[in-house]
Amino acid sequence: MRKRGAKDQGKKILRIIYTTLFILVVGWFVISIIKKENPLKILKGGFSKLSDNSTLSLQDQLAEKDSIIAELESRLAAYEGNGISRRALVIINSETLNMRQGPSLESNIIQKIPANSEVRLMYYDTNTYYIEGESGKWAHIVYAGQEGWVWGNYIREI
Repeated sequence: MRKRGAKDQGKKILRIIYTTLFILVVGWFVISIIKKENPLKILKGGFSKLSDNSTLSLQDQLAEKDSIIAELESRLAAYEGNGISRRALVIINSETLNMRQGPSLESNIIQKIPANSEVRLMYYDTNTYYIEGESGKWAHIVYAGQEGWVWGNYIREI
C-alpha cells in the first residue's frame, strides 16, 4: 500500500509541475500577443534584462562596497600605525609599568617598563574599560623592540 501511495503522490507532483509549465507557456504567449512581439524576442529580452541590469547593479554595488572597504582599511592602517607611531612617556607613581601580552589585567606580563621611559605608541584599543573605577583604554606600544599592551592612562604623548 505504501508503494501505491508514493506513486499517487509522485503523479500529483508531476501534475503540478506540468500545470505550472502549461500556465507559464500560455502566459508567455499571451504577453507576446498583447505586446505584438515575437515570443522568442520577449523571452530573450526578459533574460537580458535580468542578466544585464541585475549584474550591472550588483557590479556597481560591489564596486561601492570595495571602495568603502579600501577607505576603511587605509583609515585603520593609519590609526594602527603601520609605521606611523607616536612618541610617548610612561608617567606613573611607581617604579615600573607592566607591559602585557593583551589588553587585559589577566594577560601575562611580558616586560616591566621603568617610569619616565619613552615608548612608541602604536594605537589605542577601541573599547573603553574601567580599572579601579577609572575609565580608560589600553594602548598598544613598542618598548625595547617588543610589542605589548599598557594601561593607556599611564602614558602621555610627547
